[in-house]
Amino acid sequence: MMKPSIHLFAPLLSCLLAVSASAAETKVALNYEAASSDVAAKPVAGACAINIVSISDQRPTRDGIGADFPVPTDSPEPFVSASLDALKDYGFTVSHSKTALPQAVNLDVRLIRAYTWFGHMRINAMVALDVTAQGAAQEKFRATGSKANMWNGQSEHVTALNYATNTMLASMAPALAAHCGKARVAMR
Repeated sequence: MMKPSIHLFAPLLSCLLAVSASAAETKVALNYEAASSDVAAKPVAGACAINIVSISDQRPTRDGIGADFPVPTDSPEPFVSASLDALKDYGFTVSHSKTALPQAVNLDVRLIRAYTWFGHMRINAMVALDVTAQGAAQEKFRATGSKANMWNGQSEHVTALNYATNTMLASMAPALAAHCGKARVAMR
């Protein structure tokens, strides 16, 4: 009887390793979706013009969003930028200028956390931003979101992250409106 040889299995093993390596290198696009939300956006009293001066990725692990399962993603700054644009649904006028605008509340935004994990047939997500309005103390905004794990697809992780982000925007809007009131008093 012939013993199995490494020469017999080597081509199969190399094909499997190549497929798994190429799958690991594929990055999932972080696309912001306002519709992935459990919270209805409603205009807040006192909303004003806000200007995003900077967005930086300060996460300890920047290679993806999957805590339990590797989900490599592209850069998160465009995702954060698009999500902050959704503050217009809360009544804000949103602009992006690296130079502070005198008639706006100017914000420096730091992404601290953005990750997903599995739990009881769901994909859960957490997002955290540290936001500093010029002339004010840093504020921390955190939220979680969850979505049914229907297909176990990598895009479902992004959808769960959108749920968390939209929940966070709902709590961020009133806090930003408070800065609008302070800015109006300072302009008088």
